Amino acid sequence: MHVIIKVMGQRVIIVILFLHVMRHAQQFIIHAKQAVQQCIPDVHQLHNRQEQVFVMMCVIKLVEGTGFFRSLPHFFSVILHALILCGCITDFEANVDEVTDILVVEGIITDDESVITLSRSKGLSYKDNIFDLSPYRVTDAKVYIECDDGTQWGAIYAPDLQSGGQYTVQTGKLNPARQYRLKIEHEAHEYLSEYAYLTATPEIDSVFWTKRDRGQPVNIHVATHASDSLMHYYRWSYREDWETRARITDSALQFPYVCSNNSKSRGMVLGATGKTTFGRLTEIIAQIPPNNDRFQILYRMDVTQNEISKRAYDFFSNSQKNARQSGSLFAQIPAELKGNITCITDPARIVIGYMVVSSTTRNRLYISQVEVYEDNSYNVECKALLHNPYSGNYVLLPGGGWVQRKCVDCEANGGRPVNEFPDDWPIQY
Repeated sequence: MHVIIKVMGQRVIIVILFLHVMRHAQQFIIHAKQAVQQCIPDVHQLHNRQEQVFVMMCVIKLVEGTGFFRSLPHFFSVILHALILCGCITDFEANVDEVTDILVVEGIITDDESVITLSRSKGLSYKDNIFDLSPYRVTDAKVYIECDDGTQWGAIYAPDLQSGGQYTVQTGKLNPARQYRLKIEHEAHEYLSEYAYLTATPEIDSVFWTKRDRGQPVNIHVATHASDSLMHYYRWSYREDWETRARITDSALQFPYVCSNNSKSRGMVLGATGKTTFGRLTEIIAQIPPNNDRFQILYRMDVTQNEISKRAYDFFSNSQKNARQSGSLFAQIPAELKGNITCITDPARIVIGYMVVSSTTRNRLYISQVEVYEDNSYNVECKALLHNPYSGNYVLLPGGGWVQRKCVDCEANGGRPVNEFPDDWPIQY
């Protein structure tokens, strides 16, 4: 079934709506800011058509909530702006049957712990909830790593809210003289990656941070090098751990004061040594604002590095480029995005993914509060109010005054219990 989807410039339309209405309703500004922040935490991360439809629904809802539709002349003026914009944009034709229910495979086979993530693309049919932007998590697959000598290791499934269905395989050290592949069994179909030898990954030379001036982001770099002048390709990922504390503490409140936090990198960072001096390579793998709560007490980043083939590097690079240009990883897939995983029970079934077999090296970075942290927000947000605002989540202090709960309860601000700190966290509680 074919549908014609208007590829709207959502950000442009949102700005026009906002500027047009701002002249007529001051209250709209407050509602718009809150609603857009809830609907679009990061407008640059709009990946697929469903997210784009979701954005438009949010805009309609926030305008409706302000009573703006009661002013019909203003409403039709806004619609006219939107129609003019949409009329200047080329139609995008998508084959819904081809972009739905595609198995997406992510991960690396390594001589450390191998983590394989499985999900399925969503479609635009009536069965799908356009307000649920999470991927379909594949939770019932059987996942194995196989050696060409017949050895097989089974995976253990563990749910992951960010990435989808996550399967962990403990293989121990892999023999570089043997070849390995991924095997997936799901819904009466069997998927296999191509056999590949283990690629040896060099050590990470260092992980370090730089920051130019006050207010500038903290750049986190990884540095590595190749042992020869040949072209080498790398892929990096990382895990972050950090400690936060409530801005106000009072034993009478009995709220958690110290919290642990952690996160994993979304996507991947790629690099190549081709045009570098003496095979040395330095890449920025993260940029974090200096007032981010990651730096409130102590921050740690654990970086993993894998050397990959040129074919894998091209696949990952092209998939990133395709996602940026088309707005979705699940748009029609150019030939160069074909990975090395095949459905052997039905070769016509599309699979997105490229399985790399590579050893893993690691390095770690710590950043303390005094080095980079710039606290610009809580001084105002945590100032006690003399009266109950009757909105939001506020707490009455024992000594009088009302403050937002996140100022006295670090878990209300997204933190986790202290017993979830890594075992080797430097500060013990």
